[in-house]
Amino acid sequence: MKKIITISFLTFLTNFCFALKPDRTYKTTPDSLGLNYTKQVIKTDDNARLNAWIINPLEAQNNETTMILSYGDAGNMSYWLNQAAILSQVGFTVVLFDYRGFGQSSDFEMNPEQLYYNEFATDLETVIKWTKQNLKFKKLGILALSMGTIITTIAVQNEKVDFIIGEGFVLNPNEIKEKLFKFKQKNIVLPASSENYIHLIPKIDIPMLLFSGTLDNFTTVEDSKLIVQQKPNRKLVEFTGNHLEGFAVLSGEYYGSKYIQVMDEFLRKIK
Repeated sequence: MKKIITISFLTFLTNFCFALKPDRTYKTTPDSLGLNYTKQVIKTDDNARLNAWIINPLEAQNNETTMILSYGDAGNMSYWLNQAAILSQVGFTVVLFDYRGFGQSSDFEMNPEQLYYNEFATDLETVIKWTKQNLKFKKLGILALSMGTIITTIAVQNEKVDFIIGEGFVLNPNEIKEKLFKFKQKNIVLPASSENYIHLIPKIDIPMLLFSGTLDNFTTVEDSKLIVQQKPNRKLVEFTGNHLEGFAVLSGEYYGSKYIQVMDEFLRKIK
């Protein structure tokens, strides 16, 4: 096993939001952690400017696999630098980016009670296209988390990748809305197109690996099982934990080691 450098800084807490709570301030940056990275500003067709960091692995460890991270409804890409750093140390090239209205990407007026905007899927599509045109890889995939699974599901209808790894996968946004009202007395708003979302998941032919926490009452194990049962190239890994706790729970020799081991086994089977 490769030696993993321990990095300590503020990371995203798993007391998730399920309604938009962007952070414009970066908690840390790749250069402050000594990571090998490049900065990019990626422009969408509707003129949004997306801030991005490309985290590069050491050449000797490069596994020729690039992973785009599509995070949830809160924070910004700096909240996920810990995971990105570890992934790069075991050989992945990691593309971090901020949706419009998050981090230092373009301004975007948002209702804080809304779960997501379709424009975020446009952002992810654009980043996928940019990555295909500008980076070298043998496999390209998305690590999708919470709200980011909605964005990924929409984006890959138009812009394909080689694999999807998802945690806290949303089966039905309208059920999330109902649960938030039931358990937290919280009302959220959904785009009108959310009614069609559940029909998009079966259309995905891309291999999918899902992680799901047995204590997650919102994106449940039962929901993930329904998603996995739709296609033979989908796999589910359950862990004893809550929403987005998989990387922490599935640790061993280093933070996220068991999580990454499962990922590696899954990716080796993809041609």
